[in-house]
Amino acid sequence: MSIQGVFFDLYGTLLVYGDMNQAWSDWLAAFYDLLKTQGLNISKASFSQKCDGFFSASAPAGENDNLTVLERRIQRLCAKLRHELRTAELRNIADRIAAAWQAHISIDPEAMAVLADLKRHKRTIGLVSNFDHPPHVRRILSENGWADIFDTIIISSEVGVKKPDPAIFTLALQKTGVSRADAVYVGDTNEDVAGAIAAGIRPIFITRTDNPTDGRALDFQLADHRPDFSQSRFSNNTVTVIQNLKEIINIAK
Repeated sequence: MSIQGVFFDLYGTLLVYGDMNQAWSDWLAAFYDLLKTQGLNISKASFSQKCDGFFSASAPAGENDNLTVLERRIQRLCAKLRHELRTAELRNIADRIAAAWQAHISIDPEAMAVLADLKRHKRTIGLVSNFDHPPHVRRILSENGWADIFDTIIISSEVGVKKPDPAIFTLALQKTGVSRADAVYVGDTNEDVAGAIAAGIRPIFITRTDNPTDGRALDFQLADHRPDFSQSRFSNNTVTVIQNLKEIINIAK
C-alpha cells in the first residue's frame, strides 16, 4: 500500500481530552449564566435536566437560516423554555459555551511534529471532523497555526453529513484527488473506524493507554450511560491500532 493521503479526526485524535466531567460542568454553567442574564427564570437544576443528552438528540432541521447546528440546538432548547433569542445572541452563546468546553482540551504534544513530517514527505493531509459549530473549529485551527497545514478541512455541520456516513470521507477524497486505496484515516472512536471502512479507507485507531477516549467527551449527560469508545470493536485484520501519533510516521513511509 502506497499512502498518499493521511486524513485525521480532530477531537480525541489531534486534540486530547482532559477532565471532561469538569468540561461539561463549565459548559453548563456558562450556558445557564448567559441565558440567565438574558432573563431565563428557572433553576440551574431544572436547566440541567433540560440539557441532558443535548448533543445526542437528532439535529434540528434548518435550511438557509445561516445558523450552525449548535445554534439550532440552542434555539430549539430555548423554544422549549419559552425563551426567544436573536441570531446575534445565539451566536454569542454558541461561541462561549464551546470555548468553556474547549478549555479542558489540549493539543497532543506530538501532533505538530507528525503533521510537519507528513508535509515534508509530501503527503496530502486532511481533516474530517464531526462538529456542530464550524466557526469554533476554524478558530481553534487558526489560533494554533493549523489553518494552512491541511489540504482540506471537512466539518460535518458545513457539509450536511457526518461520520460514520462514508459520504463525508468520499468528499475529502474528492477534494484532494487521493484515491481511497492510497488513503488512511486516523480516529479515536468506533464511528471513525466504521466510516472509514465503509468508505474503503484503511482506518488507524488511536487508543492512548494513559488517556483513552470515552463517551464522557461527547455529550452532556446526567446519568452514567455514556458509550465506551476505549476499544475498537473491529478486527485488527481491518484496523491498524496505535497508541501515539508518532507511529503514523512509520506507517505512512
